[in-house]
Amino acid sequence: MTPPAAQPDAAMAPYVLCVCRDPASRTLLDRRLEAGQVYGSVVEALLAGARRSPEAVVIQFAFNGHTRRDEETLAAFRRAHNGVPVYGLVPAEAEPAARRLVGKGLADYFILPKDMRRLLSVLRRGPQAVAAAPALPAPAVAGSDRLFEATCRLADLALAQPLPLFSDGARIIVETCAAGRGCAFRWSEAESHLELTVAVGGDDALGGGDPATIRSAAVRCLQTGESLALRPGTPGLPPEGLLCLPVRDEQSGIGVVCAAGVGRPTIDHRQAEALAGVLARLYRAANRREEYARLALRDVETGLLKADPFLTYVESRIAQASDRQSELALILLEPSPGSHPDAAESPARLGLAVKQALATGWEAGRLGTTRYAVAMPTGVSGSERVAPSDAGESVVRRLAGAGPLAGASGSVRTAVAHFPGDGETAHDLVAAAERRLGQPTEGRD
Repeated sequence: MTPPAAQPDAAMAPYVLCVCRDPASRTLLDRRLEAGQVYGSVVEALLAGARRSPEAVVIQFAFNGHTRRDEETLAAFRRAHNGVPVYGLVPAEAEPAARRLVGKGLADYFILPKDMRRLLSVLRRGPQAVAAAPALPAPAVAGSDRLFEATCRLADLALAQPLPLFSDGARIIVETCAAGRGCAFRWSEAESHLELTVAVGGDDALGGGDPATIRSAAVRCLQTGESLALRPGTPGLPPEGLLCLPVRDEQSGIGVVCAAGVGRPTIDHRQAEALAGVLARLYRAANRREEYARLALRDVETGLLKADPFLTYVESRIAQASDRQSELALILLEPSPGSHPDAAESPARLGLAVKQALATGWEAGRLGTTRYAVAMPTGVSGSERVAPSDAGESVVRRLAGAGPLAGASGSVRTAVAHFPGDGETAHDLVAAAERRLGQPTEGRD
């Protein structure tokens, strides 16, 4: 019996880091590479390479007029993985440009798909297949190591909430730029000013510096959108000087990171600015996730909470009311039987009226097509007590001026349930209010 053909041992194959933007080429490489990972962006590949060093790097160069960018990409991978061969994937018409990159340290180049077999053969032979590129100067490698370590630490924050992400990200940048001393300010939209968000280095974070002077420098940095490198000995600043980095994206300024020790930075200013740019993008993405999550919880037509999120909210308010020994009222609202709004009117009209009528501390949800619920605390210490028996009437009075459907006499019926008298869960309160909706008017709260 003929034994089966030996399969390539992926565990023994060189680990290859590949950057390929073209979907067709990326699919081909994903299928043919024995051991490695294909990424669609340079940043993703750099972050992955910082976690696990490859034995070869393959980059797809577009040569679309950005020659300098291609050279910078090549240089970035060579700094990150000193001595590791970097290969290029190029279109056939770009061979002259690829040959110039060989003079800049590119080990070899390949044209897909015709050179796929040769590429795989070279990769299997490993780094010894070509003469190693000359080593880069040690200081550049050291700075690159710190830069990529910081980038990876920032990437680990990618799923954090916006405020913790900004604070922790600013701390990482300060620690990477200097000797772990500095602070960060975040722009507050509500207050329209920079607020101190984090101080790195404890009480001595800005030792020798005047807080008002440092804040003024941060304001100037945010207004101009440019980094400020203030020299050692500047009055009102730390003795070592101060580097102010704007945290901003194409939309607007987000904040400012201030690192003491500008006279002896561990990475250069351009690298520090790149880290601040990464933090800005992560922060914006976190804000977008938070906004998308908020929208996903709410009804599209009315902006009120959907049924499940509303009941979850009520459960949290019940827990608070239990701790405070206070009460919570839940009011159900729906059109009265026999109410027939014009056909052109949306079933959400009552919900929009409910939303307009909400007071501070109240929350509403849409439990059905035309059924809504309002949760409101009652009897909370320090506020005017609202008796459960008055809650439905209070809401109806607030609804009276909110729209024709809600304000028309007899067009809306309500029923009230309250914690703890009618139950200890959100479902208990809804069930109690539903039972009362079915009772005659004089039998309800």
